[in-house]
Amino acid sequence: MQQSSQVPVKLSPVYGIIIAVICMALTVIFYVTNQYGALWTGFCTSLVFFLGIMLSIVHYNNKHHNVTSMKSSFAMGFRTTLLATFLVAVFSLVFHFLVINGEGHYMVQQGEGGGTTVISNQDTEQQKFWIMFLGNILFANLAMGALAAVLAALVFKANQKTSRSRSAENI
Repeated sequence: MQQSSQVPVKLSPVYGIIIAVICMALTVIFYVTNQYGALWTGFCTSLVFFLGIMLSIVHYNNKHHNVTSMKSSFAMGFRTTLLATFLVAVFSLVFHFLVINGEGHYMVQQGEGGGTTVISNQDTEQQKFWIMFLGNILFANLAMGALAAVLAALVFKANQKTSRSRSAENI
């Protein structure tokens, strides 16, 4: 005889932190390997969000013995998305201002009386960061998390039948 626990399952914080830590580790790895500004690195973190949210809903559904509603599954996935996005956003801001922003801009001396030429302007780098922050870190992660939450909630909902009664179907 299997007894169900009366303690509510709190998987949102657990999966939110796990997803955020994986994305943070990928960010550091991409920075160390000089791939931080490449477009495909954002796709990797979005994939981590998508798969992580789907796995969290599957685990949530299994913890509740496959009787969760679509609404509660989606809510759990969306809470996980919000937490993971918040943690990654805070990390990205701190990482940018402490590590990346400290590099400054680079000057190159031209040989024949030409003076110096700025290769990387600080204002341009700041604009690139804010575009990446708003587009990739906030919008893409929220969109992928919400999409994964909707998809997993629809696929793994408890009752795959319609809500109409049997007698109404026979008429």
